[in-house]
Amino acid sequence: KEGCACQQLPALMASSKLGFHVPSVPVIQRHAEPVRRAAQQCSGSNLCESDRALPLHGASTLLAGWAAVAVVQSTARAKRSSRKSRARRARRSWKRTVMQAAPCTDLQVDVGQAAHVACRTQRLLATLEESSDAASGAGAAGSFAGLKAIDRAWERIRSKTVPPEAPAFVAEHAGRLPGGHAPEFDVVVCGGTLGIFLATVLQRQGLRVCVLERGKLAGRAQEWNISLKEMQDLVETGALDEADLDGAVEIPARGQVIRDDDPSKMVAVQFGSVRAGFNAQEFAPSGSGDPRLQEVWLDGVLNAGVRPNVVIERSRQRFEAAGGVVREGTAVSNIGVYDDGVCIETSCGKLEEGQRVTARMVIDAMGNQSPISRQARGSMQPFGICIVVGTVASGFDQDNSFGDLIYTNSDLWSGDIAQGHADGDLGSPRKQYYWEAFPAGSGSTDRTTYLFTYMDAEPERLSVQQQLEDYWDLLPIYQQHNCRAFAEGKSVEEAVEAGDLKLKRVLYGCFPTYKDSPLPPVAARILAVGDASGIQSPLSFGGFGALTRHIGRLSTAVQEALKTDLLSKEDLAAVNAYLPNQAATWMFQRSMMVPLGDRRPANFVNRLLRTNFQIMEDFGPEVLKPFNQDVVQPRALGRVLVEATIRDPLNIPVLCWYIGPELLVDWMGHMLSMLWFDFAFHSLSGSVHQLATWFEQQGNQRQAFRLRRMVEQWEFGSGQDYSL
Repeated sequence: KEGCACQQLPALMASSKLGFHVPSVPVIQRHAEPVRRAAQQCSGSNLCESDRALPLHGASTLLAGWAAVAVVQSTARAKRSSRKSRARRARRSWKRTVMQAAPCTDLQVDVGQAAHVACRTQRLLATLEESSDAASGAGAAGSFAGLKAIDRAWERIRSKTVPPEAPAFVAEHAGRLPGGHAPEFDVVVCGGTLGIFLATVLQRQGLRVCVLERGKLAGRAQEWNISLKEMQDLVETGALDEADLDGAVEIPARGQVIRDDDPSKMVAVQFGSVRAGFNAQEFAPSGSGDPRLQEVWLDGVLNAGVRPNVVIERSRQRFEAAGGVVREGTAVSNIGVYDDGVCIETSCGKLEEGQRVTARMVIDAMGNQSPISRQARGSMQPFGICIVVGTVASGFDQDNSFGDLIYTNSDLWSGDIAQGHADGDLGSPRKQYYWEAFPAGSGSTDRTTYLFTYMDAEPERLSVQQQLEDYWDLLPIYQQHNCRAFAEGKSVEEAVEAGDLKLKRVLYGCFPTYKDSPLPPVAARILAVGDASGIQSPLSFGGFGALTRHIGRLSTAVQEALKTDLLSKEDLAAVNAYLPNQAATWMFQRSMMVPLGDRRPANFVNRLLRTNFQIMEDFGPEVLKPFNQDVVQPRALGRVLVEATIRDPLNIPVLCWYIGPELLVDWMGHMLSMLWFDFAFHSLSGSVHQLATWFEQQGNQRQAFRLRRMVEQWEFGSGQDYSL
């Protein structure tokens, strides 16, 4: 009623000072019985059976019901936090609320609306300095509408919804190109954010190249994390010049951070090392010497933050200086493949509506949501999903001197599921959360932090927004040794309200991955690269790093294919051939996720990873660094597996049991292929190259092309392209 204290309830629930947020409708439904019992004991009233509206008679019933939910939530959070003060503070706040409330009658509360008003993520997104829905991957600044759009797409995947059949994006036609004219370009690259680098290399090799970009060809504001050694691959292939690598390029010592605040410089920040560690809780600060805390340090791995807008612009300048053509604001609506070339229909941009671009071949660099890749995969369901959420924020004023490559501070996580609940008994919501964090180049106290997990695409899986809600709860625990406000026990909301923490961007992404990768061509004259081809690791999803690693191989293959007119599906399939070391990585992802209903021990993942990383550290950087830069080498992997069996023999049968015989046999086949590729590359590659040259002299260009691609397959499929 007017003037009643109960009217303040939604605002009271929204207050960050309570230490928890109003639960979502599913959480309310999950705890319906405790709420009903508490309310009935308090007032004797019966609650409505409706899921959406709860007619409540009397303020005591209303507040007791919400208090029951709050106590369940605060208790659950207390269990996953070593700091009990927040739960005690929450209980005291609710006790005062119930005791001080003025009575009222005939009040009806719309639970869905109350939950909407009190959404923490929506309130925190409102404090952002900048927001954009332009990108859907981790690393993009996001709005609440963009988050909802991501969740709708994720819901379609989880529900196994098959979209209505649409006209094929790529269609093959007999005969010559429309109009009978020769192709305007040798290569059209669709998607310029990463495609510009390969386009620059090909243009400088003498090909005629055009880049079509749906939006503006510019990178995001947030840095790409990579190593300067990987950036050298772009220099060696000609995508960049040595002089382009400027800014914070000095080699820092461990614990040292070098920044360059000049926004026109490429390298914004470089820090001495990154950390990996797998711990059951947040034991102690980094470098404390606490024997319970695992810290494995890696030098020269993802320790540089480069400005994407500068990297892309400098490569574009080299591309256009060599005669390349960039058409921004030009979306591709469909592609027709003919005997003598491809015809690309555009739907907007500087070209007139429906105007065509012709080329001898198309390179698909449109990312993992490429319409060409979607057509190739059809109704295929993802083998795995990685959900990533995070922030770029300032206020990390205690220790911002290192990065975390992969780090855990909890065992398998069940979130808000109460003990004794059916879901909790089955273990269906269980997941292993992983952290990744880096000092940002935008300020000395700025830090980029990600929370990610691996899962399958089952309907019961959590939404991206739900994981972001977990992120707000868990961030103060994880960063308590890096941020003074968190060390004082403040929540994210309290730190933001006090001005101790400033959110600059909120990050979110949902990355589906497919076991059948790299992706074979959908048609002749079309080659997928980068994320569109699935060449990136299913563990790190490092599309930029994967491109830098493969750019030399790809440019050589494209140049040779165009020179010899070997552009059939079968010929181009040899460029994106089977790589057993990438295929074997799927088992690692599977061992790091928890299937629905799985009853493995809570410390299973941490125990497995803790042992393996300790072994790799003991073996030295020649084993540790390649694996953590997405390069799996069979001999190094074999050494680690043998040593793991010796050190923790009881965990190996458990691992095999939970992986299952089908995946285990599949993985053993990939392991044997890796060993064969390793042997073949070191023993036979010289002879095969000589044989390819002989075939070329005999006029058999196709056989020479295939043999050269086979040697590259041996090299990259066994990780022999990597050097320290």
